[in-house]
Amino acid sequence: MTTHIHDTPLKLCRNKPQFAVELAAEVLGIPVPDHDQVLPYSESATDPEVRDLNADNVVVCREEGAARFGIIVEVQRGKDGEKVFSWPAYHANIRHRIQAPVVLIVVCPKPSVARWAADTIDTGQPDSGFRPLVLGPGNYPKLTEPTGTGDLAERMVLGTLVHEHAPDIEELLSAALAELAPLPAEEGARYAEYMLGQLSEQPRSILEALMQNETYPYQSKLLTSREARGRTEGKAEGKAEALLGVIEARGLQVSENQRRRIETCDDPAQLQAWVKRAVQAPSVADILD
Repeated sequence: MTTHIHDTPLKLCRNKPQFAVELAAEVLGIPVPDHDQVLPYSESATDPEVRDLNADNVVVCREEGAARFGIIVEVQRGKDGEKVFSWPAYHANIRHRIQAPVVLIVVCPKPSVARWAADTIDTGQPDSGFRPLVLGPGNYPKLTEPTGTGDLAERMVLGTLVHEHAPDIEELLSAALAELAPLPAEEGARYAEYMLGQLSEQPRSILEALMQNETYPYQSKLLTSREARGRTEGKAEGKAEALLGVIEARGLQVSENQRRRIETCDDPAQLQAWVKRAVQAPSVADILD
């Protein structure tokens, strides 16, 4: 099942597509063409004639309705040999779909994974290797000064993931909490939840202690949301497991994309409807239709 650890940078980009542009242009120094829109874009890089290809996150910059620039954001916490095939495919297929330049950014919290991901991928075409753009502990900025406006909220929240094992993580966490204060309570609570979900045990303990010692406008909203979400997610997870159990028992073939759709569905009513269909539907596609 998809985890908070994997999803946090992606949720930041989905909540604020402009953040992906900031990562490309301001953090990595990539020249981004002039544009008047930054919109969420389909993560699917699927071609009807090949297997399902789904990038983690995609945004597209548009000008007067025309695509000008695409940004793919991937999160990689471990070395995965399949990525040397899927990353160039994501890049090529999204570029083909929007008919504009595209960059692929990989967020790697572990230094060893960041070094691995930065290697040039041999595509087989002479002098045409593919090299992902990597954000990791070695080049992601440490932001410790709150702006008082919340403008750096996404960068600071992502920074707590990238630098969670840094000696100065407490300072980074404290600054991130303060940066969330000017945001609307619901948004601040959402970002605080991202941090609580993404961090490993030691930095999460530090974050929880900081939140107990300080009071922020979003904390009451965070507590209410966590309690409600816990109840909903518990129901949804149980129904997702039941659905996959029925599919397995009937010997139906389930693709990676279909499994991901089931496991990430947080609507218990939708999952229950799928469970009912699964008893007689001839395929998983018919269940999820």
